[in-house]
Amino acid sequence: MRRRQIVIAASALVGALAMSGCTGSETAPSAAQPSATSTTDTMTCTGFNDVLTITSNADAGLRDGRIAAQEQEGWYRLATRVLDGVPTSGDGAVSEAADALKNVAPAIDLGAMGTSGIGSAEWVSALEDMSDACSEANAETAVEMFTGG
Repeated sequence: MRRRQIVIAASALVGALAMSGCTGSETAPSAAQPSATSTTDTMTCTGFNDVLTITSNADAGLRDGRIAAQEQEGWYRLATRVLDGVPTSGDGAVSEAADALKNVAPAIDLGAMGTSGIGSAEWVSALEDMSDACSEANAETAVEMFTGG
């Protein structure tokens, strides 16, 4: 029953996007994204939390046998695109740590196949640096776990 609900919800979302004229090639207006000069460490760390949420839930799904490795990699590819959109100020430890993560796991285009750097030893090291930098900046890191029973 659960899979059926997911399929129905996904179909409804795809249909709504198709009817709205949304395509993968459209981009958000530049005004929607903060400039580097207005970006704060808290904004960067908050965006990083979304990446952690995606990867942690994908890992839990694989660990618990609810998803296959192929689906986990799909979530990881999404996480690379979310990470790519995390704003940075371009200055300081938080920005440097975010840039290091982006270098380890660069954005994988929608529809492209391949594996990300997420989960690698380099990722884990950069992840620790990012967590430390956010902590030093008094910006909370958090994960929202929503998969499982």
